[in-house]
Amino acid sequence: MLAARCAWTILRAEHTQIRRRLASIAATLRGECWTQPGPALTRLRHLIESLQSFDLACHRPKGLGLMEALRGRSPDAERLLAVLERERAFDDALLVQALGMLHVIADGDARIGVDCAAILKQHRERVLRHLEQEETLLCALSEALLTDEEWSLVVSGISSVLYAPRT
Repeated sequence: MLAARCAWTILRAEHTQIRRRLASIAATLRGECWTQPGPALTRLRHLIESLQSFDLACHRPKGLGLMEALRGRSPDAERLLAVLERERAFDDALLVQALGMLHVIADGDARIGVDCAAILKQHRERVLRHLEQEETLLCALSEALLTDEEWSLVVSGISSVLYAPRT
């Protein structure tokens, strides 16, 4: 049980970081200056890229061991994993689309600013819901289905990501 608590403490701490990044993006969107070339637009692009980088390089690798440990364990786990994976792929595509729109805005076409803001708002709402599902449904399933030994392997995988040499 201690290993499960350790794993979820780390994952929830990272969810907090993701929420903070999403809040920074939302705060930047509330300003008008990001819809024209300049520092606000650059900041918004950097915030989005930072969110992507953190999620892909830091957070997701830590969750892989947990997801793999749950595969094939129950129909409920399979359904939840499939839903989470589909949602994540869709959310990734939204960010890619938004970044493409930011490049168009940087080239001087501010008309798509409203559409870009709508996509980023949709992304934020979806990711917040996704994080909530992980913290409730995925947590409950994982705690019910995994043994102490399996949790030790999950935590070992998380540790290997935490302490991997930086290049």
